[in-house]
Order: sequence, then structure tokens, then C-alpha cells
Amino acid sequence: MTALGTEAPAVQPAPKPVLALAGSLAMPGLGQLYLGDPLRGALFLLTVAIAVPVATRLGLAAPPRLLWIVTLLGVAAAVGIYLWSAVDAFRQAGRSVVAAPSWRRPGVYLLYAAVGYALVLAPSTAYVRGNLLETFVVPTGSMMPTILPGDRILADKRVGRRGGVKVWRGALAVFIYPNDRTSVFIKRVIGLPGDRIEIDGPRLRVNGKEAASERGDGDGDGDGERATISAPPGLRLAHERGDRGDYQVLWPVDERAGGVPPGAAPSRAPAAVSSFVVPDGQVFVLGDNRAAAVDSRRFGTVPLADIQAVARQVWFSSHRGEGVRWGRIGTLLQ
Repeated sequence: MTALGTEAPAVQPAPKPVLALAGSLAMPGLGQLYLGDPLRGALFLLTVAIAVPVATRLGLAAPPRLLWIVTLLGVAAAVGIYLWSAVDAFRQAGRSVVAAPSWRRPGVYLLYAAVGYALVLAPSTAYVRGNLLETFVVPTGSMMPTILPGDRILADKRVGRRGGVKVWRGALAVFIYPNDRTSVFIKRVIGLPGDRIEIDGPRLRVNGKEAASERGDGDGDGDGERATISAPPGLRLAHERGDRGDYQVLWPVDERAGGVPPGAAPSRAPAAVSSFVVPDGQVFVLGDNRAAAVDSRRFGTVPLADIQAVARQVWFSSHRGEGVRWGRIGTLLQ
């Protein structure tokens, strides 16, 4: 019985397990906040946010072949912690005999979700994609035989940054397409600033030296994946030298074509010799499939500032008619 002139205190209902579960599924730690344990909730949120950046840094520091595995483990850890937070909230709510705190209001939960996303989760994701690692899908065959259509690649975003990767001859550069800055291309760096490039049909010279490797055309190179690739009709495999080792390219069998991409006017005479020096702050890039690549032969050199990343590894590969290419998963790109 309530005495006259007094007011009964508001009764807060006990927390509901379903609401605690739904809250943590909507945002890590929100279920714990609903149960009146904001510190535990914040710990779940921060752990989810740092799992992928930490794993990505470890992957970039690990042996190259482990990059995709360590990164995948980081993503799996983040998902696991996220699900754990939901299960934890559900169980805690089921065991709780204490009423939820009086400040339990929809506005408080919305504020937590907004702050958690804007100040924790979104910056964590943006940091990884902007400074460490980003994934790309390659839709065309301009980089065959190194990269096949349908390859999903991991690209190192530390290129050009202090303590990060410096561009080298032979690097697989991901860059902003000069003729359309909304598009991103991937091509191989052939010449650095100050290099003299000479193209005489299928012959390529850098600073007066033949780019062709002494291995010759179609020789095995110790990389089982690349050694099994055969040249499509009308093309031939060749090896070229880069600063960090050899790589394979495709040249047209008809040397008079000079690697002109499809759609260009056919040439009945030998292509004219092109010789020039790469300007300061620029790089010269070519597609590995010299007969089907739109590259510096078409759009000129690329500013170093427009290079966004260097491709490192294939983490998944599939193509219409072929399905999943299981053998390409984990393939190193060089």
C-alpha cells in the first residue's frame, strides 16, 4: 500500500534474453550495455575492431605465402568475437535476477551504436583499406598469365608510405586510370623515373638492356602454378626480368603486331621503334598480356602519386564456366 502524498518508484522490468541477443547482433557490446554492463560491452566492441588490423599487420610481416591465411584468421577472429558477444549477452540476460538500470532508454542504445560505428568500427575498417591491405577483383585477361580473369587479389597499401613498400621494376601496381579517375587498373611497372624505354615490336629494352630473361620462352621457373600455364592460340610465353625476379608475359606470335590491343587498327608493316625517357615522378606500365592490354602504350606514363597498392597474392579465384579455381588460392603474385 502506498501512503497518501507519496509516489511509488518506477519498476524496471527484468532484461529479456532475446533483446540482449538482438542488441549484440546489431552492434558488438550493445547487449551488455542493455544489461547494465557498459565496460564489458566496450571491451567486446574494441576487441572486434582491432582484430583485423592486428592480423593484417602480422600477415604483412609474415612470410609472403602466409598473408592470406593470417588475414583470414583475423577476419574469422573478429566474426567469432562478434558472435561470442551475442551469446554472452543472451546467457547473462537469462541468468540475471537484477532489474535493468533505470537509464535503459532507446536513445542511449542508438547513441552507443552511432558512436561505436563512427568512432570505432568505421575507422578500423578505413585504416586497413587505406593503409594496409585492400582486396580487388580482376575482370579481364590483360594481366595473363600472371593474373587470370576472376582472380581476387590482396594488394599491399603501404606502397609509397614511410617505412612501406617502394615501387620497383616488375611490381604489379594498382593505380588510378589516367583517363578516368573513377577507375582502377593493375599493370606491371616496367620503367621508373629516368629510365629509358625502347619498344621495337615485341622487343623491350630498359636502359639499353633487353628485358627478356635468359631462360627463354616457356621455360619452367620453379613456380608450379605458373609453369603449367600454356599460351593461348596466337600468343607465346616469354620471361622478362624485374628487380625482384623473373615473370612471365604473353607476346603475339606475329611480331609485326607489336602487342597492339584488340580494337586498334591492324598493322601490316613492322611497328616503329619507340624510345623515350620516363619523366620524373612517373612510371611506365605494361600489361603482361601484351596483345590485349591497354597500358602506357595507349595512355602514357602513370604518376607515382596515383599508385594505390602493389598486388601480393590471390586469395580466391573463380570464373564463369570454370567454377572455383582451388589451385590458385594462395598463389603469390610476382
